[in-house]
Amino acid sequence: MEVALDNQGSTAKIRNPVLVAVFSLITLGIYALYWWYQVNREMVDYGRAQQVQGLGDNAWMSFLAFFPGGLILVPPIVSLYNGVGRMQRTQEVGLGTKTMSGWVVLGVIVGGFIIPFLGLVAYGYMQAELNKVWENIQRGGAQLGAGSFQSGDPYSTEAYHPAGQGEDPPPPPPPPPSA
Repeated sequence: MEVALDNQGSTAKIRNPVLVAVFSLITLGIYALYWWYQVNREMVDYGRAQQVQGLGDNAWMSFLAFFPGGLILVPPIVSLYNGVGRMQRTQEVGLGTKTMSGWVVLGVIVGGFIIPFLGLVAYGYMQAELNKVWENIQRGGAQLGAGSFQSGDPYSTEAYHPAGQGEDPPPPPPPPPSA
C-alpha cells in the first residue's frame, strides 16, 4: 500500500515487516539492498515535502555504502547508523515522537553474528517503525505542512531563522544614548 507524501507524486510504501526479512533471506540480500535504497528515498522525499532537515539528501549514497561499500566493511556500518538516525527523525516529524530504538537494531544485528539470520529481524523492525509514520500520514494525522515545525526542533528552519520567515531576525534596536 502506498501513501502520498506530497502533490508531486512522491510516495512511501507500507511494507509487511516479516516479508522484508523473508525476501532479504530468499534473495540472499539482494532485496535488502533494494529495500535500503527505497526506505532512504522515501525519507528524502518526505523531508523535502515537509521542508525539514535531517532526513537525508541522496538515497543512492546510502545504497552505495552497502554495495560495493560493504566490501570495505566500514561504509555499511556508517550508513546503518545514519539510516537509523534518519528513521528516528522521520518519526519525530511524522509522529511527534520517536519510538524506534537504535539499541534494539544494534542488539539484533550483533545477535545475528551469534544466531544465524537473526540480523534480518532488524530490517523488519526498522520497516515496522517506518510503517507507523506512513500509516499516520495515511490516516491524516500529524502530517506537518511546509513551514510548520514543533518548537525546540533543532532541524527546523525556526531554529536557524527565529523570525520563522526563512530570513535572519531583524537586528536589535540600538541602545539608548547615555547621558
